[in-house]
Amino acid sequence: MITTISRRTTIKALGAALIASCTLSSFGHLASADPTLRFAVYGDCRDGHDVHRKLIDLMVKNDPSMVFQTGDLVHRGTDASLWKIYDDIVAPLIKKATLYPARGNHDFGGTGYADRMTAPFTSGNKDYYSLDRANCHFVILDVDEHAEFGPETDQYKWLVSDLTKAKDAAQHIFVFFHVSPYSIGSHGPSAEVQEKLCPVFTKFGVRIVFTGHDHNYYHTSRKGITYVVTGGGGAPLYDTMPEKGAIKGDKYEKVNHCCIVEVNGADVNVRVLRVNGSEIEKFTVSAKPGADPTAK
Repeated sequence: MITTISRRTTIKALGAALIASCTLSSFGHLASADPTLRFAVYGDCRDGHDVHRKLIDLMVKNDPSMVFQTGDLVHRGTDASLWKIYDDIVAPLIKKATLYPARGNHDFGGTGYADRMTAPFTSGNKDYYSLDRANCHFVILDVDEHAEFGPETDQYKWLVSDLTKAKDAAQHIFVFFHVSPYSIGSHGPSAEVQEKLCPVFTKFGVRIVFTGHDHNYYHTSRKGITYVVTGGGGAPLYDTMPEKGAIKGDKYEKVNHCCIVEVNGADVNVRVLRVNGSEIEKFTVSAKPGADPTAK
């Protein structure tokens, strides 16, 4: 059962006219004045192969043009047999959508992760990178218990430079990585990410930050930024523990799931679906003047 710490919320209707794909565009060459784009987000599939297959089927039915993973694609990055199983499971999805992963702590070791970093991106490298689609800018970071990401690092300096260019050129900025700054699962929140990265997200007006690591669903808004933990891709589920920092208005559930995101001009509509296709919640964040950017 989904748990909600109640507050008055606003849910906007999802746009009816949707397209499954949209061509890559550079800043200044947006696809249209009022673009529509659909993408999916999920993470922590790891060794839950049966659940992972069902989620892949669910995402295929929702017809995204892009899919972002928040890390822990496999249980052991050094095990080539697990990467082969992963390839087999995601094969139906990558026939229809472009797959963009973030690296998780379980993906380290060997070349399995790097070998699967084949989708085109416009800036960065196979560890952290960014790309543009329609009126959106997407940033994938390497925050996985191994990589450094503080102000003195190349990754941080690249991030600031990248977001400086994107802030005025893209209507929406989305960020994806593994270890969450705000989470109420077994791992809980990361004070280091809160200290080093969250001020950057606030400064540059990131629309939504998607993470994983904790194997459940958690949705919160902090300092004008929407944060979503989507770690229900198949790995053993974790209990939700609101005492680890949940605030009024948060929503959470111990559940296998994925997120379907639809961008319609200034509005970003998010549906969160259980593995059986039932809806956990839907919410909208907006760039419209005067709108609450994190309205639910």
